[in-house]
Amino acid sequence: MREELTRWAAERGYLAAWGPLELATAVQDEVARLGASGVLEKEFYASEVGSLAGTQVGREPGLATVLMVVKPRPAHTVSFDLDGRRLEAVLPPTYVRYRPMFDDVAADLQADPLRGSRIERLTAPLKPLAARLGLVRYGRNNVTYAPGLGSYIQLLGYLTDAPLPLPDGWRPQAPALLPECEGCGACRAVCPTGAVAEDRVLLHAERCLTYVNEKPGPWPAFVPARAHRCLLGCLLCQRACPANPKLPLESAGVEFNREETEALLADTGDHLAPVWDGVRAKLERLGQPYSEAVIGRNLQALVAAARLRCSPRPGR
Repeated sequence: MREELTRWAAERGYLAAWGPLELATAVQDEVARLGASGVLEKEFYASEVGSLAGTQVGREPGLATVLMVVKPRPAHTVSFDLDGRRLEAVLPPTYVRYRPMFDDVAADLQADPLRGSRIERLTAPLKPLAARLGLVRYGRNNVTYAPGLGSYIQLLGYLTDAPLPLPDGWRPQAPALLPECEGCGACRAVCPTGAVAEDRVLLHAERCLTYVNEKPGPWPAFVPARAHRCLLGCLLCQRACPANPKLPLESAGVEFNREETEALLADTGDHLAPVWDGVRAKLERLGQPYSEAVIGRNLQALVAAARLRCSPRPGR
């Protein structure tokens, strides 16, 4: 089965690696220690990381192997009708159909290299797990990079009972920094919120625009009005990174008409009008259900930022 899995990944342009169940538990413990030490900001840890570190792994008997797959993903464009003018907004890789992708890849695994095996989605911190399996290295921006693929990837983690033996003497790898990061400050230079630190590799994630613009509510004061360039997430540090290939960009095939766009831009929190049925259906297609309020606020910020970038700065 090991050879079949290796072939399967190579044919699809994926990377795959596996290890013992204990590796996932060890990664959870490490992340929990970071949270307890205060290195990770308290609110960020509680909302984004704590549940991954606290979930019990391996409750089902027989699922003794952790399997990780690295899949290349493009960014996607979504279009909006701004009073007859077309606005194309970008969704970074993984935002479109993030959760369904786990099911898609699991079904593909069971149909070919791991036929007859049980495969369950793994709930654990995937970035440090992929690093210890040797699949990725960290950039200074705390994003993970895979050989030949860069950071435009989705990490997919599973538990399986498939017979996947490890080589004699196998040991997990220590997390490593990309060699290209030595002497490079490209990501720090373009980060609009100061999330990329000079004194540590660990991101100040609570200041990251990606984290902030996935949450509803007003924008924090540290987010510049000109910073917004994606409908969700932020690609500034990744696009500036010399270790990355050119960002692949595809259409998501979703277009919001004029009425739907106006509803998002004028969102008052009341999503009962018939127009919102169409908005919700399209968000569902994108894999972003129940995100009307966040998408509306972010679209407003995108439009405002584009206008600001087109206007001269004060004093010029």
